[in-house]
Amino acid sequence: MKKLLLILFCLPILYQCSYKNDLEEIIVDIKKDSYNDSTHYNKDVNVVFLKECWFGHDGCYLVDMYFKASDTLRNAKVFLAATDLYDKAKYNWITDTSIYITLYDARGDSSVSFKASGTLDGRGSGIGEID
Repeated sequence: MKKLLLILFCLPILYQCSYKNDLEEIIVDIKKDSYNDSTHYNKDVNVVFLKECWFGHDGCYLVDMYFKASDTLRNAKVFLAATDLYDKAKYNWITDTSIYITLYDARGDSSVSFKASGTLDGRGSGIGEID
């Protein structure tokens, strides 16, 4: 009986610890015009600056996110047209399919923050303001 009570007492603590790990902020370098789309894992995020975008803008950022949905690895791609050049990105997962992300210049004070998200079926993505 004591073991069962101990286990029941520890479950909320373990859940809280795992939840806090998802809120951890991760910093990555922004790649320039090259992107290797080979092997990815759950919660991978890649950010790439592209000189030419498919929608005709001279320069944009691609945010490519990977997440698990129904035991399948899905991804969502979000494009952001920008005139400023950034070299770093920091993000944290806020749900299973969305992140808060900030693109910034490590040597200056220029930055842009937004929410990027995907759908559980992998068929859509979205970009929005941070609440």
